[in-house]
Order: sequence, then structure tokens, then C-alpha cells
Amino acid sequence: MRQGDPLALFLFLIVVEGLPGLVRQETKASMLKGVKVGMKEVESYVLQFVDDIIFICEDSYTNFITIKVILRCYELTYGQKINFHKSKL
Repeated sequence: MRQGDPLALFLFLIVVEGLPGLVRQETKASMLKGVKVGMKEVESYVLQFVDDIIFICEDSYTNFITIKVILRCYELTYGQKINFHKSKL
């Protein structure tokens, strides 16, 4: 597949679906604590927009390390490179 191919975004969306699975796994292990949003206080962890991902978590060292571990596991599993210089951690 070449860069600019119309199917590239669809394939990316299929592959990136593994990231919420990693986040769910860490929340079940109580390693990642999200932010409660709205009147019903729904806990939120991650927002995805095509090729951008935003983590919404409590400000803690444990969350920071957990997010770095999730992203590193994602890199190793799916072969996509995370640009940490672009991130706002």
C-alpha cells in the first residue's frame, strides 16, 4: 500500500482499535485513573480522532508511567512509531 492510498485511513482505524483494549486492560488493573465527566460522572480515559489520540487522566506519576507503557506496548505490537516529541505530556 502506498502513502495517500484511500484505504490507508481505514486500515489505520482497524489497527488503532487495539489501543483502547490496552487502556481497558490497565484500568481493570487499577493502573490508570481517568477523569469523571458530566453529571453522571462517566470516567473517561482516551479520545481518538482519526490519527490523533488524547489521553484524559488524573495528574499522577502512576498514570504518566502507565501511559508511556501502553504507548510502548502499542509500538512493539503494531509496528507504528509514537512521536513523543509531538506529545504534550
